[in-house]
Amino acid sequence: MIPTVENRFEIINTEGLKEVLINDNKTTTFVSAKIGSSYTEYYKDSYFIIVKNYYPSKNIKNKGIAFNEGSPVGIWYHFDKSGKLIKEENTDEGYSFTPENVVKYCEKNKIELPEGYQKSGFHTQIIKEARNGKKVWVIKYLIPDGDIQMVVLDGQTGKEMERKMVPFVSS
Repeated sequence: MIPTVENRFEIINTEGLKEVLINDNKTTTFVSAKIGSSYTEYYKDSYFIIVKNYYPSKNIKNKGIAFNEGSPVGIWYHFDKSGKLIKEENTDEGYSFTPENVVKYCEKNKIELPEGYQKSGFHTQIIKEARNGKKVWVIKYLIPDGDIQMVVLDGQTGKEMERKMVPFVSS
């Protein structure tokens, strides 16, 4: 399931908002700082999250969908400080191999994807990158010996371009 967001203006109500709120199907996290705040919705049965960032005024700054533990996907909406929609960014531009295709690739190759809120630990990451001018998907996941397998997929075709192990380094 890929959640959806709309391009309408919103203001966050922080009164009584907890850092983490868990219910049956959704977990929300809230972080606040001088530069603004961030609100994230994790869905129990989804590999995707909704991310919303706000200005210190509590007006929406930007919002969109991202892979749980990964890059933005689909359309992201950007607003100025007064709340005017100033940009609709298609984060999938240049990627014919879609986020849904990446999920299917992971399922086919038995790569476990995180669903919902993950409290701690390393979980599969799906990141968009540009390498040598080419858009790619980078998937990093734990393998049984404790290292991380990294797979690079062509953003157009989904063809595997690189596969290598990278040592797990905890911080």
